[in-house]
Amino acid sequence: MTSSLNTKSIIVTGASSGLGRATSLRLGQEGAKVFCVDINLDAALETCELITSAGGTAVAYKADMGSEPEIIDMVQQATNEFKTIDGLLANAGIAGTGAAHETSLEDWNNLINVSLTGKWLCAKHLLPHMMANRFGSIIFQSSICALNGFPNLVAYSAAKGAIAAITRQMATDYGEYNIRINAIAPGTIETELVRETYRQRLNNAKSDTTVDESLAQTASRYPLGRLGQEVDISNMAAFLFSEESSWMTGTVIPVDGGYTAK
Repeated sequence: MTSSLNTKSIIVTGASSGLGRATSLRLGQEGAKVFCVDINLDAALETCELITSAGGTAVAYKADMGSEPEIIDMVQQATNEFKTIDGLLANAGIAGTGAAHETSLEDWNNLINVSLTGKWLCAKHLLPHMMANRFGSIIFQSSICALNGFPNLVAYSAAKGAIAAITRQMATDYGEYNIRINAIAPGTIETELVRETYRQRLNNAKSDTTVDESLAQTASRYPLGRLGQEVDISNMAAFLFSEESSWMTGTVIPVDGGYTAK
């Protein structure tokens, strides 16, 4: 147990499924109050029900991470609900595949708007609250695509690479306020978003390979011989929100079964 989360209130975006839901549940288990945000309110409510049925505290809220007015309202509602917000997991994102010459401007803008701009806007509008309290921990969800080159992921890699860059930059601006900024760079995690990315990639290639076969091939390339699980990422997030990581900021941490060590 990371007991130092007992008094924390944390916003999680993209909380309806995958890494967002898994991390929301883990934070709730550790005693944090969780503000579960997603464009799919019913699914966010399901996440909250899982937390509260286990004795935790959680509130669901609907917001589109592509809309600045909705993000502003989200921050206001979270501070109204919990008074003090100690942490943000900027996790919400969308899948997208394609090489540079194949990617339309519309697809590029849609992915960048949610997966990069939306994350920055969440931090931007929460930071004044954290600065006033002189405390906070922000975690951006990045990817090993920020660290290594992968085929047919130009917009996704651009977003994740920029997240890694602003993590390091923002850490230099807000350390004096005791606000820590870190990023998690997962390898391939078995989530529905990852499966959808693989479906798109296989469809674009007109391949007869199934998603499961392709994921198995990917797993074989990892030194630990398996794909990551949601718990691998939620464990890291709980650590980064805790006081056990109080001297960590500006880090982009690969949680990738050794892939980037090759």
